[in-house]
Amino acid sequence: MTAGLLFQPLALQTVDLNRLYALITERYPYQALQHLPDGVRMGNPESDCFVQQTRVQINENVMYFEASKEKALDIFNIVSEKLGIKSFLTFGVKLTAFLPFSEPEAASKFLDTRALAIRPEEWEILGPGRKGAGIRVVLHQEGVYELRIEPFFGDLSQLYVELDVQHPEPFVGLGGIEAKMDAAYNYVFGNVKDFLAALK
Repeated sequence: MTAGLLFQPLALQTVDLNRLYALITERYPYQALQHLPDGVRMGNPESDCFVQQTRVQINENVMYFEASKEKALDIFNIVSEKLGIKSFLTFGVKLTAFLPFSEPEAASKFLDTRALAIRPEEWEILGPGRKGAGIRVVLHQEGVYELRIEPFFGDLSQLYVELDVQHPEPFVGLGGIEAKMDAAYNYVFGNVKDFLAALK
């Protein structure tokens, strides 16, 4: 999961960023602090958090969505409170999921035969070496939803699903963020799951 907020540029001081790191790591044990030209990166092997002049972004390997969501919301609250950020330009959330198939190359074959109406001789026009193809769908709903479904090219027995949702309208406060994160999760494990089931 990736979740991020954009805001108007801030003048960040090293001492404030160091205090922020100390405060966040009291709750979430980020092992490393890396100073960047425009902010900091807090990280450990399975997650990281960027606090920069125009954004805060959390990247998290999700074991349980609720726990990852609560962590992101908590860090957003800490950063916005300590840096005095009240209004935001954009919120975005990206979720990824894998759907395993039982046979090698089955994910690629599934998309070729069930989602794409392109005959083998038509694929050949593009040249040799094709490992698979996917689909990309952009929907304007409550935000802009960009959905990618393709074989996981590192293991063609798995389907890779990525949903990137952007809410590009300015807003004040963090009150609506949780509902937007929940909506993205429910879309992947509701609409997208049902869509893939309908193709089988």
